[in-house]
Amino acid sequence: MKNNHGLDIGFGDKKGSRRSKDGKIKSSKSSSVAAEASMEADDMPFFEGKRYYLGEDALASNSSSIIEMTSYDNLEHLSPLFLWKYIEENNLTVETIDKIAVGLSFAHIKNAKKYIKRISKFKVNGKEYDLTGKIILVPQGVGAKYTIEKFYDSVPSNYLIIDIGFLTVDSVDVINNTVRPENVSGEQGLGIIKIARNIQEYIADKFNEHISIKEAKEILTDKTFFLSGKENDLSKVIDEYSEKYTKTLMNYLEKKHEREFKKYRKVFFVGGGAYFIKKNNPIIEVLKKPEYANAIGNLLKIEEEDK
Repeated sequence: MKNNHGLDIGFGDKKGSRRSKDGKIKSSKSSSVAAEASMEADDMPFFEGKRYYLGEDALASNSSSIIEMTSYDNLEHLSPLFLWKYIEENNLTVETIDKIAVGLSFAHIKNAKKYIKRISKFKVNGKEYDLTGKIILVPQGVGAKYTIEKFYDSVPSNYLIIDIGFLTVDSVDVINNTVRPENVSGEQGLGIIKIARNIQEYIADKFNEHISIKEAKEILTDKTFFLSGKENDLSKVIDEYSEKYTKTLMNYLEKKHEREFKKYRKVFFVGGGAYFIKKNNPIIEVLKKPEYANAIGNLLKIEEEDK
């Protein structure tokens, strides 16, 4: 069995999928969050002249130190570090990895070659990780196509995939079982970052605290805000923001994809933002664990190519 991996280094979370020894797909995720660390924190990864806190260590840092993942430039800069973390978490070595398929939004697809080059060869803690020739790129939403066709029964030949990420929303039109390249799109700023920004503003107004967008993302997930020894329940506020976001986004999508919503039997929603979509239309299908749809699909694509 080859040592292949499907990876989705998102603006919100890093999701990875691989085959376990028994042949089953194993998926995991962690927050794509980083904060600059003091050079004295010599147990933290050293990358391009700086040390960084990652994951929970980063979230425990001062809000002002957390790097905001709100642009492609920051994603490109930090992706090698997130890839290194995935390698470390899974006890992998460059030598034993066969292939890694990574995702990238259609909003940033013009940077595809640059992005692959960036994550194919880098150094962390003075050690070089050379994955040249082992990285392939699968656009966001396209990976999900492989997941849908593998695990869902009665998939129609024509359908739409809408991938709601933290920052971006990607749309993939499948006609006669084939992705139509002229009918794909990716837009930055439409993802659930809109809800996170609402949470940021609420925290500033209610508690006079200025938090990072990454901290707001965690509050969106947990629905609580911890401050000075007290857990503050924000579930009602977040539900209100979420409902407003969902309504606005669906109105936008149904207008943009009027043809598909009228003619297709299925519109599949994937990505972490899919949890906020209400199935108020019989053609809407929200995948189970939608945040893993691209990571799993990326793995399946590699396996299909290896046959």
